Amino acid sequence: MSSDQINTIILIPVYNGRDSLVKLAKSIGLITQLPIMVVDDGSNDGLNAKDIAGVYLRHENNQGKGAALKLGLNHAKELGYTHAITLDADGQHDPTLIDSFYAHSVSKPGALVIGARDFANAQMPFHRKLSNNITSLILSLRSGNIVYDGQVGYRCYPLNDSRLWAIHEDGFQFESAVYFNAAKLKLKLVWQTIPVIYGNEQSHMHLVKDTLRFVRTFFRSFK
Repeated sequence: MSSDQINTIILIPVYNGRDSLVKLAKSIGLITQLPIMVVDDGSNDGLNAKDIAGVYLRHENNQGKGAALKLGLNHAKELGYTHAITLDADGQHDPTLIDSFYAHSVSKPGALVIGARDFANAQMPFHRKLSNNITSLILSLRSGNIVYDGQVGYRCYPLNDSRLWAIHEDGFQFESAVYFNAAKLKLKLVWQTIPVIYGNEQSHMHLVKDTLRFVRTFFRSFK
């Protein structure tokens, strides 16, 4: 597939992250001409369509990151896009790497491109490193593919087959469950090295609850 056949959109799910999202969207606009789609997952911080120069979708009530991503991916496919590059709205993903993800989509259009963070030298809480290492190992064993980063949201999804994101999970476990569907569809995984950017942003993850939900996701993969 040549570059003129690739039609890519940037997809950003957000929940109560208006300030960081607006800053990110401005940075993206200075870097690339790719269009932006924002899925507002029931925010109550004043975020609205006027804040975004692009497609704006909204859940009236908070449904979870996975639900927001599924809504965005389905809408992008309906609009005729071939790929969607997903970034988190909190500024933890370096937008200057968007072109690298796009380049992978051109050279390997059927692959799922995924960011891989270097946790060994990362300045982030130990429990976050441990959680990611454990889930990455479990995902590797279960999916049959080497998974370097089980929870990262910086990705480029091919949109030709919606079964890739046809997943029961609506929360953070969605991104882990994608690996199971990718394995079933025999998609190639392409890894793009990305830096760990970890500041004082508020996390919407809950260590105990989300660990239990991951366990549920794992067992659901056998169905």
